Amino acid sequence: MQLQKTVNEFWNLKAQPALMEYIKIPAKSTAYDRLWQEHGFLEQCCELGQKWIQECLPQAQTEIIREEGRTPCLFVDIPATRDNSAESVVFYGHLDKQPEAGGWSEGLGPWTPVVKNGKLYGRGAADDGYSLFSMVTSVYALEKLNLAHPRVIGIFETQEESGSNDLPYFLRKLKHRFGEPKFFIILDNHCGDYDHVWLSTSVRGVISGTLRVQSMHYGVHSGTYSGMVPDPFSIAQALVARLHDPVTGFVKISSCYTDIPKRRLEQLKKASDVLGDLSWNHAPLLPAVKTKCTTNHEILIQETWKPALTIIGVDGMPKIEDAGNVIQSSVAFRLSMRLPPDIDFEKAQNDIAQTLTTNIPYGCQVTWQYPENHPGWSAKGNSEEIENIFDDAAKKIFGKEAVFLGQGGSIPIINTFEELFPSGAFVLTGVLGPQSNAHAPDESLDIEYTQKLSAVIAEALHRCP
Repeated sequence: MQLQKTVNEFWNLKAQPALMEYIKIPAKSTAYDRLWQEHGFLEQCCELGQKWIQECLPQAQTEIIREEGRTPCLFVDIPATRDNSAESVVFYGHLDKQPEAGGWSEGLGPWTPVVKNGKLYGRGAADDGYSLFSMVTSVYALEKLNLAHPRVIGIFETQEESGSNDLPYFLRKLKHRFGEPKFFIILDNHCGDYDHVWLSTSVRGVISGTLRVQSMHYGVHSGTYSGMVPDPFSIAQALVARLHDPVTGFVKISSCYTDIPKRRLEQLKKASDVLGDLSWNHAPLLPAVKTKCTTNHEILIQETWKPALTIIGVDGMPKIEDAGNVIQSSVAFRLSMRLPPDIDFEKAQNDIAQTLTTNIPYGCQVTWQYPENHPGWSAKGNSEEIENIFDDAAKKIFGKEAVFLGQGGSIPIINTFEELFPSGAFVLTGVLGPQSNAHAPDESLDIEYTQKLSAVIAEALHRCP
């Protein structure tokens, strides 16, 4: 196929070498590099991207958006080859990276790009530096073949791995330059395997907070006081048990549930048929340990459209080697409640807070503070058109239907995009598949899959009305 051939040639000659130069830049996100301004690595990533785009697509307008105290972002505007130049397709990605992480295999490293066995290794290769190079590859291939495409806008931030705190400000500032976005293509996403195109149609929200329980001014001898004074750890456990069943995981707060659209249930069933046991066996379970759900379909539903609570941190308890016979005076649990999209998020917040802070046993002092709250997101009815476009493109390039599923994690910035551009539809796709190891040692990009996905994107852009 000529489109795939053109994509492959450009990727090998132009895109991959530039991506390898990007990997060399230790552009850790702001949460991991407090001296990011002094080091200038985030700026270097934007400059590399801008220079490369100008070389490959001279007609593109590029600008590094800078403001004092804020992380830079790269804005790209590629003119349409169709009459309707106002309507646009917007690409989003990020150029900041996770920290190094120890334990890279021999010969590999976070800032040393290595091609081995069809994979490109290095920090940021798959998460998410490839996104800029994939976008440009797709547009270049269309123009090389004289195939029409709409106006393409790209915005690539440098703070995603730290919460995208600056991006909403830039989006509002740049809104007038986006034209009339019809579709948003977000490339920072997962894929279940490297044989299909995978599209996420929903992401879960999260309420993450700290539950603190205190019963005494200081810890006391357990021999004298156990059975007499309330143990904060046990009280905290009891309060958490109000939220969920600690064995089954069933969440007891009704406002944390929503009706799952029939279309999404059907798509998840198809996804479970494609994945099979890959729905769960990527989890490092010990021998004989079973999953909570019994079927692959149920697992995907639970992961994407059901609430789930996890205790992700504990303060106030000593290490085993330091543990004396003491009842602690206070304890704190960090809780993470994953929530489905399309719920009354404010009501869920209030219900969780009330459940944890009222009718406290023995009058213990309890506080509940949450530093991180993000509602979920699900694709609206206007997404069906772009989903069908990508499905048709997937059939042409991969010879197989696209697979639709949800995502268990959170991508808060989607809600900001949707708030600012309510008429736009969203596609979430990406290359974070098996053994891509995002955030971990040996992060890698599957080169052949990335080339094929870039061809799918090109085909979808050409098909966009």
